[in-house]
Amino acid sequence: MSEKFNRQNVIHWMKLNKNDHIDNSTGELNYTSLVESAAEHFNEHETGGPLDDETHWIWEAALTVG
Repeated sequence: MSEKFNRQNVIHWMKLNKNDHIDNSTGELNYTSLVESAAEHFNEHETGGPLDDETHWIWEAALTVG
């Protein structure tokens, strides 16, 4: 059974996986990479999904985690 795509689950996933999205040269979190990976994990990466909506809560979720 797949996880439900909601803010709580996405933030939890991002917290667990954010270290995989740290830029080695700067040591900073790559927010775009984190959001893209989360969308793919929750199978929400298709055209017209949250990645194409700059006001979607998934972008704010990354800022919360970062």
